[in-house]
Amino acid sequence: MASYRQWFGRGLDQDYVDSINSFWTVLLLTVCSVGSFVVRYTTTPISCWCPAYFTGPMFSYTQESCFLKDLYHNKSVMDNDDDKIFPASVPSYHLWIPLILFFQALAFKVPNIIWNSTKDLFTFNMEETVESLKSVQVTNAENRQAIFSDAARVFASLLRRNRIFLSLLYLFVKLLSCVNLAGQLMFLTIYFRQYLAIRIGTSAGIDMDSIIKPLLVKHVFCYFQVRILHNTHSHRVQCSLPITEIYEKMFIFLWYLVFLLAVITILNLVLWAGFLFLPFLRDGRIAAHVNAAKGSPPDEHSITRFISGFLGMDGVLVLTMMSRNSSELVAAGLTQHLYQVFREKEEEFKNQRNLYTEEPRGGVVFTEATRGVAALPMSDLSSGARPAERAPVK
Repeated sequence: MASYRQWFGRGLDQDYVDSINSFWTVLLLTVCSVGSFVVRYTTTPISCWCPAYFTGPMFSYTQESCFLKDLYHNKSVMDNDDDKIFPASVPSYHLWIPLILFFQALAFKVPNIIWNSTKDLFTFNMEETVESLKSVQVTNAENRQAIFSDAARVFASLLRRNRIFLSLLYLFVKLLSCVNLAGQLMFLTIYFRQYLAIRIGTSAGIDMDSIIKPLLVKHVFCYFQVRILHNTHSHRVQCSLPITEIYEKMFIFLWYLVFLLAVITILNLVLWAGFLFLPFLRDGRIAAHVNAAKGSPPDEHSITRFISGFLGMDGVLVLTMMSRNSSELVAAGLTQHLYQVFREKEEEFKNQRNLYTEEPRGGVVFTEATRGVAALPMSDLSSGARPAERAPVK
């Protein structure tokens, strides 16, 4: 179930912006791709004005042939009075619209594929961690504390390997989403919001006439030949493509959607970067979870060491995802047990440091930390004393 949701649904290691980009937008573009393919066969995609002497089969052939051929701009043909001279043909990409939408959907999915393929290589499976701890809320208090304690110790051991790479990967995936949205917005602006592209290009001093080419045409002249016996008959008919109107409205809607997603995703990237890198933004939630535990609240310096030296950015990322996709209670419970592990390790380190800095005073000392015997200097032995002789064993 987790693997299915990882590739086809909203993962527990993603926020809502990631879910919109990698799942809902992909689903919408896939539906548009299938719908544009269905529209091709359920509506009349082209309507041509044919001579009166065309029979029914000739009319059907003209419609289908012109829909599948290169078409001409209506303005260029109307300006040309010589029927023997044809203007340059301009292809219409209405036949490729389903494939274009499919590749747009794939481009939205690529950052999520990179995230799912590489996230487990750095630390641990964050998806399974959040999923396993979601069920803790329905257990009794004793089992809940035991599960949190075990999870905290495993979590702490995994954080020893690195504390930053998972967060950098997450920010990189968000940056890829921003690049994808910028590229798609540029594509939609050039081909479906041409007047806006011309205004932007003109203000920037760019010649947009050489860049902007029509992707879809509405009113065209179609030229085709029919061979009857040994004779070839040429025909030129005027056609309109009603299907272009449907495609244009669909792409204009997608332009507004992509523009809105671009703004939201860029803001989301900036907020996440600030939350992970700036202490005054990331420390507040973790400190609140630690202070919510029973007992005397820890000092501020201890919490700062816990976040920067023990959790790192990866720990903050996982706890934040847990609070967003599970609950604040689960995130607070795990944070408190992680803080206990941190305090235990600090005390252990202090004991070991004190052990090697204190001077022994006399006698043989057995150390619990090293499970060994601490030797005493020879000056501590009495200078004139002889060791007592042991009585023989009878």
